Amino acid sequence: MLSFLLFAGAAIFGLVGSYRVDVLRTDLANANAARDAAEHRETELKTREAAVAGAEAKIAEAENKATRAQTELLKLQNEKAELESKLDAVQKQIGEAGPTASPSQNPSIASNPQQPTTSGPSVQIAQEPVEEATPPPPQPKRKKIAPRKAPQAASTSEIASYASAKAFATFTPLPKYPARKRTDGVTGIGVCLVSVDPASGRVTTASMEQSTGDSTLDKSAVDAFRKWRFQPGTVSKVRIPIEFNLTGASH
Repeated sequence: MLSFLLFAGAAIFGLVGSYRVDVLRTDLANANAARDAAEHRETELKTREAAVAGAEAKIAEAENKATRAQTELLKLQNEKAELESKLDAVQKQIGEAGPTASPSQNPSIASNPQQPTTSGPSVQIAQEPVEEATPPPPQPKRKKIAPRKAPQAASTSEIASYASAKAFATFTPLPKYPARKRTDGVTGIGVCLVSVDPASGRVTTASMEQSTGDSTLDKSAVDAFRKWRFQPGTVSKVRIPIEFNLTGASH
């Protein structure tokens, strides 16, 4: 009987111990699971922190780019304002000068009516021959000198010489000296006759009254003289001598 009791007590203690072992194993498994979950959460947290740091870096870079773009925009706006100011000044000067300003209104035109556009010294307006006149008799000592008169406009029915008409010219570009002709040493002297509209001062027709001896030089002269301008109501026809030479003399 006693042995039975001992056996039963041992069995009970064995069952209790086995239960405690199972409980301990369950607690250990739960603890391991909790540890794994914590490690997983920690990994996710680090990943999120890395993503946030990358996003912040991108935001900072975008802000820097925006700042640089704003700086460039301000610089371009300043340059635009400067260019507009310069353009307004140039337009104001052009408006003050005017395309048909008289010599009294535009001193630069009055002092130098010829305004060559391209070729320069290789083309010149030929000097017209001047007839020698006998010297006038000596004037009395007390005779008053008449005031100098302004040049008079030529009659609309007569052909004016370049010497008398150049005072009324407002735009006189020189003919272009063709590069090939200049290289080949081709020269020539001729006379061009131009017709001027008295109302506007613009040249209406131009033709070679005396050829330079070369058709290319003639065409260059005619093309240039068609662009000439005179003061309205001053001349109707002008005879203009022209010389293409290699000396480089100025007119």
